[in-house]
Order: sequence, then structure tokens, then C-alpha cells
Amino acid sequence: MTTPWQALDLIRLWRIGGWLGVLLTLAVSLMPPALDDSSGHTDKLVHLSGYALLMFWWAQLVIRQRWKLAVAVVLFGISIELLQGLTPARQPDLLDALANAGGALAGWLVAGLLPNLPGYLERHFRPG
Repeated sequence: MTTPWQALDLIRLWRIGGWLGVLLTLAVSLMPPALDDSSGHTDKLVHLSGYALLMFWWAQLVIRQRWKLAVAVVLFGISIELLQGLTPARQPDLLDALANAGGALAGWLVAGLLPNLPGYLERHFRPG
């Protein structure tokens, strides 16, 4: 008899979580802004941390040639900034694109400290 944990495929769940992160990033980036202009550079920290998390998350699945993943995440951030120019409530911002790229770099560096986190979790926390 298999336990629920044994039936659980952590890598598949990690991948689903990653795609949900991509969709959430896209949706939040194209909806009207939640922060107003008086918030200073708080939005840049949100960009930086969001893209760091996105890069870190996907880097756990892409172990080899992470630089290609980093390029893809940076291009995703640039593409979203350009798409914002097509929405009525948003406009492209070079500083946001730079914060996105900085986040991708930060996520890449942190992923180097914790490589293959899903595999580690599966090995150490799977019963049996």
C-alpha cells in the first residue's frame, strides 16, 4: 500500500509551483499597480525579490547551464516591462527591468548555495 507521500511527486509539484509563479508574476505585472508613486523605491524591492524567488525556484529544476535559465528570466522581465506599455494603467520602466535582472542574479547566486532543494527534501523527509 502506498502512502500519500509516496504517491506525491515532489518534482512535479515543484514544476507546477514554478509555472504558477510565472503566471502570477505576469498577472500582477499587467494589472493596475498596487503601489503608488509615493512609495519610493519599494516597488524596486518587490521586483528584485520576486525575480530572485522566480529564478531560485526554477534553478532548483535546472541544475546544468543555469545561465540559460538566468537569461530567460531576465528576458521574461524585460518582456513584461514592454508589455506594460500596452496597458492603460502601466508604463515600461528601465529601473524595474534592472531590478528584475538583479533579482535573477540574486536568485542564481542563492540557488548555488542550495542546489537541488526538491531532491534534498525528497531524500530527507520522505517516510520509509
